[in-house]
Parts: sequence; structure tokens; C-alpha cells
Amino acid sequence: MNIMKTRIPLLINLILIVAMLTVTAPNIFAAEKIEDTLAVKVKKGLHGPRGMPGDFVQLKDGTLLMSYTKDGSIMGIKSKDGGKTWGESFVLVPGPKPPADGYYCHPSFLRLKDGQILLAYNYSTHPRTPYFAQVYIRRSADEGKTWTDQYCITPHPGYVLVHNDKLFKLSSGRIVATGEYKAHMPSTHDHSGYVGIAFFSDDDGYTWQVSKNVVDMMPVEVQEADGVELKDGRVMMFARTYSGYPVRAYSKDGCKTWSKGEPIKQLRMPYAGLPTVRRIPSTGDLLFIWISERSQDKDNPKIHRRCELSSAISKDEGKTFVHQRKIVSDPEDDFGYQAIEFLGDKTAVLAYHARDGLHVARIPIDWFYGK
Repeated sequence: MNIMKTRIPLLINLILIVAMLTVTAPNIFAAEKIEDTLAVKVKKGLHGPRGMPGDFVQLKDGTLLMSYTKDGSIMGIKSKDGGKTWGESFVLVPGPKPPADGYYCHPSFLRLKDGQILLAYNYSTHPRTPYFAQVYIRRSADEGKTWTDQYCITPHPGYVLVHNDKLFKLSSGRIVATGEYKAHMPSTHDHSGYVGIAFFSDDDGYTWQVSKNVVDMMPVEVQEADGVELKDGRVMMFARTYSGYPVRAYSKDGCKTWSKGEPIKQLRMPYAGLPTVRRIPSTGDLLFIWISERSQDKDNPKIHRRCELSSAISKDEGKTFVHQRKIVSDPEDDFGYQAIEFLGDKTAVLAYHARDGLHVARIPIDWFYGK
């Protein structure tokens, strides 16, 4: 009897261990499918370099060009193997010179129908007060080797930002830049007074207009908005808040006007971070990426980190979400300001910051579906 009593608990423990391995094995396998590379190294800080990340563009020879900012200038770095390895950094656009009291940040790329590349970025004086920001663009006809002079696309008073990887095209050919506008002044708090806004161009980026209304949900802020065209022709805006959830709004007329904003409480956002929404070319589903968890520094509880970057799939145009997955998670790290590019039908490259610099992850499309 004593032998049997000893064997039964051992057998139960073995069954529990096997069950646990069966549950966790797919996640372990999936994580191994992600190739992660530190493309641009920085001195490790309390947070990741949140103003540093930029965007991707695929050049005509197959090279992948990634932009980022350093010391107020817009930098470039190239990969000839789809983001596995990266070359030496170089200056794309030098930063503004004194007496200008600002810097460039959050660059975005867009390939135009005439083959040229559009580069958009913010000129900002934040955190100096009083502060302001506007969005400028340049064009390149030689695959990013040289750029035209800049001109402003946001002739709007105050503080206007379009963050990295926030340019996209509609089926009509219209180019859209979704962003945030600090409509409720004179508050200078970095996370108050913001509404969602859009700028658009119908002539391949030469002239721009601003949406007739904004997405104002105050006292809930609408920040760092992204957007995607839905199958019924509407455009959905997807934005962050500091209220524990992201928000969305809709446009039926190509971003000229917007509906009232509404919360997306199915997606947990305990600490705001740049949100991304893209249509996966090979499946037609929507891919959402956002900050899904936060942590406190073990030595300084006042310091919070965006410690988890997650993804989810929507098969019904953003109404419901499935296959929520942790792309990267570490309570001691800080992630975000991601940019995504699809390489063919099977692979996505995702750039994001961590405390040690800019990472590029190569993620199989199947991974987002839990495969």
C-alpha cells in the first residue's frame, strides 16, 4: 500500500507535466520561428528610444531600406537579405540647423505610383515650451539617394504629429496621413488635449487637405492614429489612449469626415503605445499590433515600461479579434513604435525599439495565426 501511495502522486505529477508541455509547446515553437536582429544599437536607457524608430521601404533592386532618427537627423540603414542583416548607417536628411529650435522625428515612407519615394516626418520642438510640431515631406526619384526640398503638409495651427509608418493609399489612389492634433490648449502636458486627424492628397502627394472634423473623445485622448481601408470602402482609424483601451472611428468619404470615436475594450491597452493596423496581403485579414502590458521598474516604481508588444487578427474587419499573440514580452524592457512591411506572401518584417536599440523581427505570416 505504501508503494502504491508513493506511485500515485508521482503518476499525477507526470500527467500534469505532460499536460503543461502540451499546452506551452506551440508557443515555444512559435517563438522560435521569429528571427530577431538588433539592427541599430544604442546605450541602454530607462526606456527604449521612443522617438527614434522610422519605417521601411522596399527598393527596386530588392534592398530593404529602414529609416530612423539620430540627433535630430533622419538616418538610413539597408538590408540585402530581407532584414536578416544590416549594413552601415548613413544620413538620409540632415537635421535642422540653428537658429532652428527643433528636430526631425518619426519618418514614414510611401512608394508613389510614378515610382518615386515619399518621405514624411515631423519637425518638433517638444519638450521645450511653448512647443509646436508640423509634418513635412520630401520626394526621391533615385531610390533614396537624394531628396527634394521639404514642404509642409499640415498647415494647421499648434501641435500636429504624424508618427512613423502612418502613410497609406486608398483604392481610389488617395494618399492618407493619419495623426494627432493637440486641439485643447493651453495644456502642455504630453498626454492631454489630443484628437485624431487626417491629411490627404489626390495628386500623388503634391498638395494636401485636412479632414473637415476631428475625432474628439475628450477627456479620453486620441493619439498616434493609424488607419486602414475596409472592404466596404470605409476607412477605420485606430488610435491609442491612456484610458486602458484603444479607440476607433470611421470615415465614409475617404477621410474627409469622421464618425464619433468609440472604445475597443476587447483589446487591453494598460499603457499607451503606438498602434498599428494593416491588411495582410496574402489572407485579406486585418492585423492589429499594440502595447498590451506595462511594468514598473524594480528600483524606481515611478518608471513605467511598455513591456509587451502583442498582435491580433480580425477576420471581420475589426469587429472581433482572434489569435492574440505576444510578439515580445519582458517586464524589464520597453518596446514600441513599430513599423511593418510584408515581404511576399509568407513573411513580415517588424521594426520596434527596445532599451538597447532598434530591433527587426522577421515573422512568418502563419505565426500571427498561431501556427
